Formats: sequence, C-alpha cells, structure tokens
Amino acid sequence: QPLPPGDWNAPELRYRVQWRPLEPGRSRWAEATVGEPPLVVRDTPTFSPYEIRVQAVNEAGKGPEPPVVIGYTGEDLPLVYPENVGVEILNSTSVRVTWSLSGAARDLRGHLRGFRVRNP
Repeated sequence: QPLPPGDWNAPELRYRVQWRPLEPGRSRWAEATVGEPPLVVRDTPTFSPYEIRVQAVNEAGKGPEPPVVIGYTGEDLPLVYPENVGVEILNSTSVRVTWSLSGAARDLRGHLRGFRVRNP
C-alpha cells in the first residue's frame, strides 16, 4: 500500500523495490525505483517464490530497512487434472464430489481452490 502523504516526511517520495528468487545459493537482488505502485516484473517463471523488500525513499534519504517478505509470481492454468472422480448423492439437492491429483505440486502452477463442476 502506498504511504499516505502525512507519512512522507519530505517531498519526492519513491519506492525502492528489490526482489530475488527464493532458492538455495540465493542470487543477487534485482532492483527498481518507482514513484507509485504497482511495479510489474516480467520474464519470471510461473508461480515461483521470491524474496521481496520495499523501502521508502525521499529527498531526506532512505526509510527504515524493510523486512523481507515472500511473494509469488503469476499463476497459470494447471497442468494436472482431477482423477478418480467420485460422486455421492446426499439428497435431492446436494451431492458430494471427490477427486485426487497426481503429479508434482509445481504442475498446479498456482493455488488450487477447487474445480468447476458442470452438468453436461
């Protein structure tokens, strides 16, 4: 979230954004300075964890050292599909649908929140 103007403490507020992949043998921080959010980083792998730091900078200098947070790059359609689909009729208006997934978690390419069930 952008800082409210009352917290700027000097003119010309900018944001120093740093990011790097969360992996063993960590790489160097990439960096960009922007006047306001958002900052779009391109050419990253699908749904991969990154360490991110955002620091306020103005004419008086840099703000406090920012904490590192973990964020993920964009999601995409999954490469795995439900298997072993089962349907249990509970009553005249409800059914219970169950399924299993095979494959690696990386093949989900995002957060699995469920599947859409349609009546053909």
